[in-house]
Amino acid sequence: MQPTNFDKNLQSMVREFYIRLKKNFVFPHLIFWAVSIILFAVLLIYTRGFSLKGIDLMTTVNFFLTILFLAVSVYINILFIIPNFLKKRKYLLFILLEIANILLFVLLNYVTSHAFEDGNPNFMSEVVAELFLVTIFLIITTLLTFTRDSMALQDTRIRMKEIERQKIEAELRALKSQVNPHFFFNTLNSLYSLSLDKSEKTPEMILKLSDLMRYLIYETRDDLVPISKQLDFLRSYVYLEKLRSPENLDLHFDIRGSHTETPADPLLFIAFVENAFKHGLKRRKEQAFIRIFFDLTEEGKISFAIENNFEPKDQEIKDKEGIGLANVKKRLDLMYPGRYKLDIREDENIFRVNLQIIIP
Repeated sequence: MQPTNFDKNLQSMVREFYIRLKKNFVFPHLIFWAVSIILFAVLLIYTRGFSLKGIDLMTTVNFFLTILFLAVSVYINILFIIPNFLKKRKYLLFILLEIANILLFVLLNYVTSHAFEDGNPNFMSEVVAELFLVTIFLIITTLLTFTRDSMALQDTRIRMKEIERQKIEAELRALKSQVNPHFFFNTLNSLYSLSLDKSEKTPEMILKLSDLMRYLIYETRDDLVPISKQLDFLRSYVYLEKLRSPENLDLHFDIRGSHTETPADPLLFIAFVENAFKHGLKRRKEQAFIRIFFDLTEEGKISFAIENNFEPKDQEIKDKEGIGLANVKKRLDLMYPGRYKLDIREDENIFRVNLQIIIP
């Protein structure tokens, strides 16, 4: 039998009502008080000798009035006293108000018990029982309130971290999309220059370029790759740049240490190397030099240094770092916050970069 539109609408209304109850914490509160009523009834049966057959209207009204007074004390506690005094660390006022809250319950419950029960209830035993009852409820509901708030705070922190992680990933993807076109533009210019000269090195350069493209297409998909793959990538890039560089270029590429499987950002160092070739070979009247150095002797630490000479009249290196260096600084801030040290300086017509990264 197919459900009618009325059935579907009724189910939808019930589902919406349930969601609202859950959202507004009404449903958990109803469960709490239902369980409390059951336990309280069982407690009275076993401690005061009540029987289900002997319960009359007056006893029932007295019972539910006690639950009502408990609810008043509990909600005064969780809606007023806790948020305004305990959470604000006003401990003295919190204690005084809690005592007043307890005394209010004892007074109200004793008066109603005196009015509804046959004979006058024993004052001391009644007060002790009521003190014990309300104190237990206040302690339990206070702990439940703090547990709920702690879970909500933890959930908020988790969601904030997830939002921050997604933001960082989005920024890194945007930065990668900037690196690749910029890098390809310069590399293709090199290839174009050789092709115009009909150089015999052109086929070899095309092969090296394909290796670089393979790295950029496949390896940079990951946030981290072993430093060994990055070193191969940089060697290929340096090889391509050297083909179109002056014959007297003094180029050194040194690597010290064996911790080559240390993971790092896949496009972290290329901007510095690219910048050295771009500015270090411009309008050089004297012999140009580029020195690249990696220190991988310590596990979990990458030390990188590069230096090149340049013409003092070349203001571009001072006034405009270009996409590459600005990009890599942004990547360092995103990938290694507080775990890197970058020093870029000029000293007697020599441009130096020192970078140290601590890998967590």
